[in-house]
Amino acid sequence: MNIFIAGGGRVGSHLARLLSSELQDVTVIEENLDQIEQIDYALDVSTAQGDGSSVLLLQSLNVGGAELFVASMGDDETNLIAAATAKGLGAKKVVARVDNPMYMESNILYETVLGVDYILSPDALAALEIANYIEHPDILSSLEFGGGRAQMRQVRAVKSPTKNGKTLKDVIRPRSGVLLGVINRDGTCMIPHGDSIVEPGDLVTLIGDKESLDNIQKMFHAQEVKPRRIAIMGGGTIGLRLAQALEGKMKTIKVFERHEARSQQLAAKLTKAKVVMRDATSRVALEQEHVDSMDMFVAATGDDERNIMAAVLAKEVGAKSVVAIVHQPDFAPLVKRLGIDLAVTPRASIADRILKMMYSGNVSSLAVLGDGQVEVLELKIGEGSSVLGKELCDIRMPRGALIGVILRGDKVLIPSGNDEIHAGDSVILIAEARALDAARKLLLKKKRKR
Repeated sequence: MNIFIAGGGRVGSHLARLLSSELQDVTVIEENLDQIEQIDYALDVSTAQGDGSSVLLLQSLNVGGAELFVASMGDDETNLIAAATAKGLGAKKVVARVDNPMYMESNILYETVLGVDYILSPDALAALEIANYIEHPDILSSLEFGGGRAQMRQVRAVKSPTKNGKTLKDVIRPRSGVLLGVINRDGTCMIPHGDSIVEPGDLVTLIGDKESLDNIQKMFHAQEVKPRRIAIMGGGTIGLRLAQALEGKMKTIKVFERHEARSQQLAAKLTKAKVVMRDATSRVALEQEHVDSMDMFVAATGDDERNIMAAVLAKEVGAKSVVAIVHQPDFAPLVKRLGIDLAVTPRASIADRILKMMYSGNVSSLAVLGDGQVEVLELKIGEGSSVLGKELCDIRMPRGALIGVILRGDKVLIPSGNDEIHAGDSVILIAEARALDAARKLLLKKKRKR
């Protein structure tokens, strides 16, 4: 797939890394020469120096032949112009990254008038992810497959069912209706086997039917208690959107904002949340504002160091659960060690959404796990597929890929090596990034006609 990314900043370079790991043909357009040199050194992609909204530059690069064009430069208006230009030149799908809520509220207008296929905000997606976590604190993320017949849930293992010598095959039976497809331990994803174990603190990805998931999920954590009192540090886009999403649902919402002008703006926009003009990186402020009584504290500024510091302080003061916005990948491994319950990365949120847009036709749903290390796809297997009539044990899947679930009619099957795929089935494929493309092609490959 021929892909162009205009802008080599946080979002652009992260997306380029994910796509290049899938062996896509990626070109990054960036004006800053130092940034280009960093991308050339770190990533296996092509680069072009220049203004990503320039018609002449986009023409010279043959952007009109691109299957996907993503405008992810520093300015919203520039991104909209670049995306519209790429669409006008003939690019199949175009995406504009924006930060100003005004453009999100008018996205239908811009998509209609400018021809931009998708207008996405990393901050809005991050706020939505946190809001979903607050609604379901034991489920870090979830995704439905097969029109709701199957569901994927990523949960934190507070306790491990694999103890006293037990392994996964001892605690999750083959016909339980649930597959434990991925274990994320200390930032590294692995596709487990029957002899694997789960350690407390692991992120485990479970796939199966909803009723079976409810039963198996209890093995990994205590009774779910939904937060009712929320404190938010930062009145920027993420903090404001999160507060607005939670108003009317929570008993208490308290927003910390240290700048007076922004505090006044927040107070005018929020009807039920209380705005406090204080610095939440101060222990004294947290104690005086009774953060110890809060069910959850969310650090949502644009400064990673302040977010991590405030989240750690809030946990020490007594907040039951803490969440931090983290932009830099270097800080991600620190989060768990410091006792932070969840880290949300805006650039990963938008990259996840863009990856889902790439696939069409036989691919219905997609989840990206572990910062792009593992992906989960739902594939529709049509007539003539080369895998039909074969037992799974005879299908030579690439190393690092497995068929986790078969959806057949209303049934959700966790297959064994003796099961076969039928025409019309949907399969849920779990694969490491390096094996994804080969596994997808194998499953969708047509039999040769004799």
